Amino acid sequence: MSSHSTLPPGAARADHRAARSRQHAPRIQTTKLAPPAAMSSRLLREDLLAQMDDTDGKRLILIRAAAGFGKTTLMQQYHERCLASGRKTLWLNIDAADNDLERFLAHLDIGLRALEPADAEEHDSTELSQDLLERLNAIDEPFAIFLDELETLQNPPLLDFIQQMLEHMPPCGVLLITSRSTPDIGLGRLRARGQLLEINPSALRFSLDEATRFIRDKHALPLADAEIATLYRCTEGWVTALYLASLSLQGRQEHAAFVASFSGSNLELAEYLTEDILARQSEDCRQFLLDSSILNQFNAALCDAVTGCADSAGMLEQLERNNLFIFSLDNEHQWFRYHSLFASFLRDALERRQPGRAKTLHRNAAAWYLAEQRPVPAIDHLLQAGATLEAATQFDLHVHELTDAGRSRLLLRWADQLPVEVLEQYPRVGLAYAWTLAVHRRYREAMNWVERLERMQEREGLPSFALEAETIRCLVLVLTDRMEDCYAAGVQHIERLPVGEVFQYTTVANVLAYSMVSTGRYDEARRLLSRATLRDAQRSSTLMRTVAGSIECHIDLLQGRLGTALARTQIAFERASDRNTGKVLAANPVPDVMLSMMLYESDQLEEAEQRLTSALPHVKDTCPPDSMITSHVVLARIAYLRGERNTHQRYLADLEQIGQQAGSSRMVCSAWLERARVALLENRADSAEYLLKMAELDGDWESPEIMFYANDVDTPLLLRQRLHIVQGKYAEAAAVLRGEIDFYQQRQRLRRVLKTRLLLALALDGLDQQTEAFEELTQALRFASQEGFMRTFLDEGQPLAELLQRWAVSFQSASSSLGIEPQFLGRLLQRSGGNTDAGGHHKGGIPQEALTTRELEVVRLLAAGNRNKVIAEKMFLSEFTVKTHLRNINAKLGAQGRTEAVAIARARGLLD
Repeated sequence: MSSHSTLPPGAARADHRAARSRQHAPRIQTTKLAPPAAMSSRLLREDLLAQMDDTDGKRLILIRAAAGFGKTTLMQQYHERCLASGRKTLWLNIDAADNDLERFLAHLDIGLRALEPADAEEHDSTELSQDLLERLNAIDEPFAIFLDELETLQNPPLLDFIQQMLEHMPPCGVLLITSRSTPDIGLGRLRARGQLLEINPSALRFSLDEATRFIRDKHALPLADAEIATLYRCTEGWVTALYLASLSLQGRQEHAAFVASFSGSNLELAEYLTEDILARQSEDCRQFLLDSSILNQFNAALCDAVTGCADSAGMLEQLERNNLFIFSLDNEHQWFRYHSLFASFLRDALERRQPGRAKTLHRNAAAWYLAEQRPVPAIDHLLQAGATLEAATQFDLHVHELTDAGRSRLLLRWADQLPVEVLEQYPRVGLAYAWTLAVHRRYREAMNWVERLERMQEREGLPSFALEAETIRCLVLVLTDRMEDCYAAGVQHIERLPVGEVFQYTTVANVLAYSMVSTGRYDEARRLLSRATLRDAQRSSTLMRTVAGSIECHIDLLQGRLGTALARTQIAFERASDRNTGKVLAANPVPDVMLSMMLYESDQLEEAEQRLTSALPHVKDTCPPDSMITSHVVLARIAYLRGERNTHQRYLADLEQIGQQAGSSRMVCSAWLERARVALLENRADSAEYLLKMAELDGDWESPEIMFYANDVDTPLLLRQRLHIVQGKYAEAAAVLRGEIDFYQQRQRLRRVLKTRLLLALALDGLDQQTEAFEELTQALRFASQEGFMRTFLDEGQPLAELLQRWAVSFQSASSSLGIEPQFLGRLLQRSGGNTDAGGHHKGGIPQEALTTRELEVVRLLAAGNRNKVIAEKMFLSEFTVKTHLRNINAKLGAQGRTEAVAIARARGLLD
């Protein structure tokens, strides 16, 4: 018997390996087997780690992304997770020297020993690679092997060995790899078998929530939400960019300024990209990256035309394979873009290394796009090339189609880049510029261009341009609240427009109709809108028809027909929406604003907020003063009802600032009016007095003969009467309010009459004239209950709520005979009682106790003795939906079951 037979199995095995190791003696570096130390500044990626925990059937977890996406950090976090759960691990840091197969196998051999049990069987293999595979396959306890930075391995036999490792991986093991590029190790076969978990760049990007925690918790930076959101959009969740930005922010005071200016030219980021990305590429690849960086998006054909490269398709394939900050824009992987920061860095690098080359590249891009009949990107590239005359020529050729499509922001951006002397050579472009200036609230500049165009017309004899210039003048007049001037100019101008000028005619008709409505000429406005709609129904643009529908809603609202206004607004909203997606078109968010105001008035606060929040960016961009005021004030009120005072103030400050920039005193005044209204709700009469005076400084727009829908019930005069009531000047307020009711009753402004009547009821109550106060309240309730005006009452706060509760004691039981809808009254009493604080605003945010129309119908059917199945059949709902409604009803009414819910509803007058 040999001497080996006297040794323990493990010792014999170790002795055998030691002898073999002396024959194959690559130098072992123990540091290659040590995972990186955890850093406290790293954010734990819980969602990704949870995915990695679910390794059932998986042989490989591939973490693939460009540098700086946190690949190694994620793998290190999973390594710690494995150790904590008792799973054995082998970590191997890969470097270029590991392309030597013998060296790689030697380190793997050392690492595998930690995974094997002490009494593991010895495999009699003459080749180390075969021996390692057999030993790997024999492991029967859970383990994980970590190979970091696999992209450095280019040796085909070595990659083939890793592929064999995956084939021999036992069910209890998993191989984890990080790589900047896609490794050639048979991924397709693993993917088809369900044995691959791939974590790509998209998954590795931080979410906004993760970015917020990373910046605030890990780096203790007190950035505001908006600043973090800006930084997040700029970095697109790229971890290293967020990290470098956080380092740069340390010790700075002007956080907002830094965030706004953060780009690929940031010193730390540029150094990182230069040393760790660009320097690693071949010269051909570097030049391709620099040249193609001038393109916002690109395909192979465009890159060939711009860069002169003969094989852009191959280069793009290589960039995508190596994850060089390139993202596919379609499923076919034909169109791509670079990460925005990477593109910014490349463009800066191109200008530094090859000054002036970018202009040539932009010209090449413009030529390709023109050949492809895509004028918009072509004009963009011509402008960036400094080819202003060529850009203006293309602009002039396509200006009408772009105007009709509502591309106002694009047109404004282009025209702002063209010198005045170039614009004067292209009058149609100058007209488009004046249009877009007006739409974007640059009124003074718009009028300057109108006057410039009129002088050109006199000089060169261009009558059609003179007509269009006058159309723009009418538009500016209505947008700057000069309603009588607009009416006088518009009545004459519309008669001079030729039959074929459909766009101009409908524009003037809408502008003129709005001025008619605002000055009380309702019938005249309706006739004009009808003529404009019929004039050329086939060619009239959706945008113009939608605006016309919104003006009809304006009339309905002023005359107090909320139900009709809601229905008409819904139709206008549908006309302004994409038929496929249902989303409102960015070119015209006015219907969304109108609909949101109606929803708010009918107390559907959540839906109103959702619509306005979605529409607000477009409202800020192009909408007229009424839409601006309505959207900001309604959102501010909803925030206030929630108790979010900072948000409430932010919306009003935003409105005031936009008003100042646009020169709109009404916008500025409306912000101060809302601040004063809230002060009165909170019984801060002194503050309200000051805030009202501030509003009155910009109240020059207020006139009894002119009414705007955004300020129908919110004017300095009405707020002054509210203040008088709080101050105890009841008689003074009552006298003014009676005159207001008579005046607006004659002019059919019944929404204004409703609000004024409520204030008069409060003034009369203050004078101890309760009978008269109740009579005014009865008239208000009779009118409001037929149309659904809810917030008109609720927004007056606690004083009106208390008066309403006292009125109900005597008159609720007789509501039907008084012409008051009992259901409306019950809901109003429910909403106005028991849920307000001393300031008159609701506790706990948007109140949830009010039943929806559908929930009320469920309660009625429940009270009639119907079971869930019958209710579902009668309402065309599923039983599951009915059960959901019942849970909501119980929660809102505070009921413990069906019987109690019916009893509470009946007690509150909801079943009358």
